[in-house]
Amino acid sequence: MKSKTLLIAAAALAATVISSEAQVYSQNVVGYVNVVCPANTLVLAANPLDNGTNDLNSLCGTLPSKSQAQFWNGAGFTICNKTTTWSPDPTLAPGTGFFIKSATLQTNTFVGNVACFSGSSVTNTLAANTLYLVGSTIPYGDNFNSTSNTLNLNLLPSKSQAQVWNGAGFTIVNKTASWSPNQTIAVGQGFFIKSATATNWVESLP
Repeated sequence: MKSKTLLIAAAALAATVISSEAQVYSQNVVGYVNVVCPANTLVLAANPLDNGTNDLNSLCGTLPSKSQAQFWNGAGFTICNKTTTWSPDPTLAPGTGFFIKSATLQTNTFVGNVACFSGSSVTNTLAANTLYLVGSTIPYGDNFNSTSNTLNLNLLPSKSQAQVWNGAGFTIVNKTASWSPNQTIAVGQGFFIKSATATNWVESLP
């Protein structure tokens, strides 16, 4: 089977908070993304693939008992705890960011379909001045100012803002003519985004 690697990356965010590897198979557009979760360390991850259900039990079911997840509800975080299963068990669609804290060192593997086909795009609707916890909807990593026509974060309007988890808190990134300080987002990494005006964030798959 012919394969196409979108990204193989290790991203260190303050003490190696998150690292990821992605492999996508071009014939059936399915793949996997590995996200390393150090023991008892908050990792800001994001679901990069569509596994059909996208509930927490299917996305992170292999993490051990006493692990914890936190997902953004628009005003704060809802806490999910793992015993034999996750409770509550929210649905986290591709492109949804969430915090994960594993009770032991684990690698969580996301497996599923890419949200769009090669040569197509996916649209994320952003309301004005609304905080969203997101990740790339396609398994692709790049920096905020990249003009590769894939993530297209460089096209968001001036006065937008992002918050990137650094392991102890958030690095604030502001958009004027460009994003500063420029940040690189890895496959499977979550971040907060707030658009200055209502806009569509359109990601394109080469």
